Amino acid sequence: MQGPQANWLQDGKRLHLNHGPIDLIVEVFGATDECRQAYEQAIARFQTILMELVEELPELRLPAFFLAPRTFAGPTARRM
Repeated sequence: MQGPQANWLQDGKRLHLNHGPIDLIVEVFGATDECRQAYEQAIARFQTILMELVEELPELRLPAFFLAPRTFAGPTARRM
């Protein structure tokens, strides 16, 4: 499997982020500097997110029980 990929789409406005089963097309809106910073942050965050989720996969695959709190190391797994 290739590592995380980040490429601009032909329109130059949207960013394609791909890594394994994760495939995102991202577009941000706002002031030019803020948009640039948001894209940079998205690319940086995307570099490790799949591996973080893979580390938590055994717990993520377990059935969720209403009264049983679950502890996840990463914020993405907690939101899932």
